[in-house]
Amino acid sequence: MSDPNIWVVSDGAAGNELPALALANALGRAPPRVLRLRARWPWQHLAPQWAPVVPATAWLPELLCAPWPELAIGAGRTGAAALLSIARASGGRARTLQILDPRIAPSKFDLVIAPAHDRLRGPNVLSIEGSLHAIDDACLQRERAADSALGALPSPRLILLIGGPRRGVDFGRDEIERLAAVVAQWRRETAGSVILIGSRRTPAPWAESLREAVPEPARVWFSPVDGTNPFRGALAWGDVFVVTADSVNMQSEALGTGRPVYSLGKASGKLGAFQNTLIESGRLRALEQSIESWNYEPLRELARILPAVRKHLKWSDLPR
Repeated sequence: MSDPNIWVVSDGAAGNELPALALANALGRAPPRVLRLRARWPWQHLAPQWAPVVPATAWLPELLCAPWPELAIGAGRTGAAALLSIARASGGRARTLQILDPRIAPSKFDLVIAPAHDRLRGPNVLSIEGSLHAIDDACLQRERAADSALGALPSPRLILLIGGPRRGVDFGRDEIERLAAVVAQWRRETAGSVILIGSRRTPAPWAESLREAVPEPARVWFSPVDGTNPFRGALAWGDVFVVTADSVNMQSEALGTGRPVYSLGKASGKLGAFQNTLIESGRLRALEQSIESWNYEPLRELARILPAVRKHLKWSDLPR
């Protein structure tokens, strides 16, 4: 029998799309259809509440139309709005699974998966620590084979994953300077190497300062100008990680390796609650003046909740 048809719908932002893709790939053997949607003005400012009345012409660059999927997985506000439109247009044939707080009643979806720090509750809500990702032992082994060049760098390998400014995170130039000092001390104490990876949100002055501060041997990436993004390989080859506090996804993926992970910067609100829970569990540590090593159970929420997802959706009843 054929695999059920799965759609992944979002605004295309990596923080929304990647968790949805991880779940879609775990549920189906065939690749999902990926839709990166944008809405015309003013609909993008009203998502997802406007979904019940949105005209089909609001969606760009693709229209949502039949044949409908067995399951549509959305993430973020645009994803939530798209799921409501799909459910309505398909006459309820398409089941809907929302990742992250949809900002409307969870009962409007078949299933919602939300971070515990969102404090979302309901009979169809599954709570997770951090974000969903596909990092497991098999994935890490594949990535080592795919990026053997990183493995040629001397170990231990210190991985620096740098995001950018975000509301609710006390993180700025002072933290960048402190990170540079810690890296310099670590390099003096070891014969290892550094892999520095930024993001599209990393301010240019931060990137420039860190480029200058990272000692050789090293691999540095901030944009396609630096070549192919080595993020997946860095997860596989890293011995210890420092991840800025602004990104739940990057911290969750690093914690999926089971290697020591330090958080740089202090978060408040929901982000702070997320990180405090991980610190209390012994998985995460705040970066201070030195880098040490410790062991913990990897954070792999996808494997933990997958049976509950299948049970709730009666996924075994769908064509397999």
